Amino acid sequence: MTIVITLTVPEGIVFAADSRQTYTNSKGDLRVNSDNACKLFTIGPNVMAVAWGWAFLDGRSIHSHIKDFCVGLPNQPLAVEETAKQLGAHLNQQYQFTVQQGLSKPVPEGNYAVALMVGGYDPGSRAGRIFEVYVPEGEYYERQSTDRKPGMSWRGNVTMVTRLIRGYDYRLLELQGISPELRATLDKGPLELNIDYWAMTLQDAVDLATLLVQTTVQMLRFSDGIAMAPGASVNCGGPIDVAVAEPGEPVRWVQHKSLYAQPLFRYGPVGET
Repeated sequence: MTIVITLTVPEGIVFAADSRQTYTNSKGDLRVNSDNACKLFTIGPNVMAVAWGWAFLDGRSIHSHIKDFCVGLPNQPLAVEETAKQLGAHLNQQYQFTVQQGLSKPVPEGNYAVALMVGGYDPGSRAGRIFEVYVPEGEYYERQSTDRKPGMSWRGNVTMVTRLIRGYDYRLLELQGISPELRATLDKGPLELNIDYWAMTLQDAVDLATLLVQTTVQMLRFSDGIAMAPGASVNCGGPIDVAVAEPGEPVRWVQHKSLYAQPLFRYGPVGET
């Protein structure tokens, strides 16, 4: 599972994601496979993408497939929408191969295997855009922009963020006595926090995105489901990656885990190697 935050404000775009990768083993147990998975990617000089859903296609990580996609990009930067379209088509091809080879079962109709937010600035444009992409089929939709639709989206394990931002847990709608009228009222967002995205600086957007990922990670760590649905896996965690896009600038990392090595064993008495 994943927690993904995307924010568009007049100064730029912020993407943030956790690093935990989980899978279900042959016994049906959910296991943490890694706290070092890459879910947030730079695609060329002007576009970022963040993924959630299946961690693997064709026995390889989504990260490796996106690296392959980047190798085939032209030297000139693509428009954000065209990048979203081509990336969705590329991953759909890998999904179809995965299902045909019997490596995974197809998702039910209307569901997705992998989804992404793809965002950045078109060459020469001062307006940033984010498209949401779904695989299979590679469908994509414009979700946010820095000029016309500043705002925030959260995807993956959204429970904690939804509670905080929208003011209630979506499982409230499962309680006995919830009327259609109350459902309709809650859909209008009367409890949602008023956040002035149009006036937010890029640094504040980085702070907010990081806060919400960290809040999800820590609340999953300290809670074990809710009273009506006890038992929950800690399926978000690890380092938080954050990247930003600004008009006229290459996309850049604000916070990004990197490879490192450390000694695992000590030989001999303390102070000796």
